[in-house]
Amino acid sequence: MALSLTAEQKTIFEMFSGKDQYVIPPYQRAYSWGQDQCMELFEDLKKAYNENKSEGYFLGNIVLARSRVEKNNLEVVDGQQRLTTLTLLMQVLLYFDDENRDLTDAITIPEGRRGSGKERKRLKTNVFIEKDAKYLEESLSLVFSENRVNSLDNRFKKNIYYFYDVVNEFSQENDVHDFVDFFLSDVSLLPIQTEDEDPDKAREKALKIFETINNRGLPLSDSDIFKARLYAMALNMGKQDDFIAEWKRLDEEAQAIKQSINDIFRVYSQVVRGKEGVKTNEIGLREFFTQSEISPFKTTLYNEILRDLFKVVQTIRFFLTVIEDPGEYNELTKWFQLIHEYTNQYPRNTLLVYLYRNGLVNDGALVDFSKNLVRFSYFQGSAASRIKSHIYDLIVRVTKGTHNEFNFSSDKVSIDDLMYFGMLKKAFSLLVLYLEPNQGAVYPYSFHKIVHPRDAKLLDDSWKGKDFKEYVDTLGNMFVLDFDMLRDTSLDRKRRLLQKSLINGNKEILENLDSWTFEVYQKRQAALQDKLRLFFEKPNED
Repeated sequence: MALSLTAEQKTIFEMFSGKDQYVIPPYQRAYSWGQDQCMELFEDLKKAYNENKSEGYFLGNIVLARSRVEKNNLEVVDGQQRLTTLTLLMQVLLYFDDENRDLTDAITIPEGRRGSGKERKRLKTNVFIEKDAKYLEESLSLVFSENRVNSLDNRFKKNIYYFYDVVNEFSQENDVHDFVDFFLSDVSLLPIQTEDEDPDKAREKALKIFETINNRGLPLSDSDIFKARLYAMALNMGKQDDFIAEWKRLDEEAQAIKQSINDIFRVYSQVVRGKEGVKTNEIGLREFFTQSEISPFKTTLYNEILRDLFKVVQTIRFFLTVIEDPGEYNELTKWFQLIHEYTNQYPRNTLLVYLYRNGLVNDGALVDFSKNLVRFSYFQGSAASRIKSHIYDLIVRVTKGTHNEFNFSSDKVSIDDLMYFGMLKKAFSLLVLYLEPNQGAVYPYSFHKIVHPRDAKLLDDSWKGKDFKEYVDTLGNMFVLDFDMLRDTSLDRKRRLLQKSLINGNKEILENLDSWTFEVYQKRQAALQDKLRLFFEKPNED
């Protein structure tokens, strides 16, 4: 996609004249500049005016998107904080230079001969989560007064009154009219503008530019874009107020389970892919929801999408609840924890799609599915490239209800495979714990090494000639504890702590810790390997 951009440095007068209106789109975050940023801006302008007047002052880049459909509307992709703050400052300057037509036109677009009679502000905000539009309008209509008790109830008013105070002070010893001329003619910005026939394409081009050059603030997240799309859909149905309330509730519920809105959409994308039978590699989240032909934004009403998103939140909440409540769920908790401990999100997302489709019911079918998903995923190892193609197929089968049979190629399992686990070493430690007969689910839990490299010097002669680094991260040297313990705990303290553990296998470790010979280690390693071999090779006998 050719970017088709223009970039030409412009003065404040050139930026804020003519017929163009700057529109802050709904996906932008609320206005956030405070007095510190306003003070820095005005101090820089004063310094430039007093010391480098002939050189002017450069305020930086802004990124804009223009569609040929609405050629006089410039969507502000980056720069809303500066444009808003400059507008507030110009409103104050107009108060001290009230006959300056250039300042008037900078704030309100002149109508021309065919004017509609309806005033158009140069800067318009469509941000809806906060009351930015209302606050901006109120601030630009203020009658400045020394009596401002209880009137500074938002950032717009606080900032415009800050500018009123500092410009008023500045005017006592300086020519405000001359300063305004400097401000309009010698202060500049660099607008980087993309253009396309289609507004969405113009925006996408501008976002690419923004993400490439941005070195201030946070890039717009995918959820900002999704929020704007849903808002536009609700607006078309006259349900924008309902949407705003529901989006706030969605955001609050997501935060309550420590998930971002992007996390919710990521799981939702798997639900959609499963329904549509898509088994190919994933594309970017933003690209999927804004450009894919199967995007719900193109096929579904906004309220139905919100309903689905709330269902995803409920599904994730159930998953997290089971992990932390062995008293209520016990057997299910074990397998959910193991899915949670896997090194990437593919098994977790598969389970969430299953829960989304089949309901949040703790039954034998869910336990069996979760156990099989653990067996299937752990056997693949931790490499995402190895598991994801299988997972995409499985998600489609889960959605269609044909997931009862998992395919295991367990004939390749060897002792070597069951000794080194790389990034999955902690997860496998938890797995062998839960393969112990009559072992209940544990929460909280933590992972530890029986002997750390620093303790190797305390081992007996049976370890002589052995490179301990080869054994430190194997199953035989790892264990799970049913409470937390510092990693640098000494062997003596570790003995005392192990006495408090309610995990049966830890009693055996405690009994052997005084004489942790190489033979004791080997025996434990072999026993744990045998448990895993049975789990993978004979899935019906566990």
